[in-house]
Amino acid sequence: MKLTEHIYKTSGVEFGTNSNTFAVDCGEHLLFFDSGFDAVQWGRMMACLKQWGLSEKPVTHAFITHGHYDHAGNISRLNELGAVVIAASPDAEKIENGYPEMEQLFGRPWVKGRVDLRPADGQVFEFEHGIKVTAVAAPGHSEGSFAYVIEADGLRALCTGDMFYVKPLPPEDAVDVELAYMGGWDFSMPKFSGTLRKMADLSCDLLLPGHYYTYFGDVSALCLRAHEACESM
Repeated sequence: MKLTEHIYKTSGVEFGTNSNTFAVDCGEHLLFFDSGFDAVQWGRMMACLKQWGLSEKPVTHAFITHGHYDHAGNISRLNELGAVVIAASPDAEKIENGYPEMEQLFGRPWVKGRVDLRPADGQVFEFEHGIKVTAVAAPGHSEGSFAYVIEADGLRALCTGDMFYVKPLPPEDAVDVELAYMGGWDFSMPKFSGTLRKMADLSCDLLLPGHYYTYFGDVSALCLRAHEACESM
């Protein structure tokens, strides 16, 4: 699904998969955001790239929001492609060494992958066509969660992983949010709430969440609504 000139949604509800993945076309190469869950989702990601004529371009960088199975399960496949896999500690250690929580939650063995770079909060990655990716520490959902601000095509897109989602709209077209899963072993409500407040200051106008639907509009207002929902719990 083409969202802007350079940003694509490559899996998600529209493709019959639980989690979302995204790709950014930098001209001669691609950036991935999250890896998806398993071979089925990977196949649908590859089919999407083929549909848009992108399948022959190498994937040079993969930005992982967090280490949960549905977002990091295909990292070994990214390793095979030669992509630089970017994920933060301590999620990176679990990706590389084993993740018993995910095995229990998903009922299958963990597939280890290699993480090549652990980003710093605020670290900036620059690519062709003026495309820029800023890594933003976003703990709460997991201790090593990161978000990524993608600057491309004259807008700022916020790739959040699992923070909140836009609910299907009622007849009056009133936008509301649903908070992400809070059952992780290292989930922290104070950190999660603080991250949502932090995200509100990033002034983005395209939301790329870990599940369900993308959103064009005032992303800061949605972050504040999610933050308020946390504070009221």
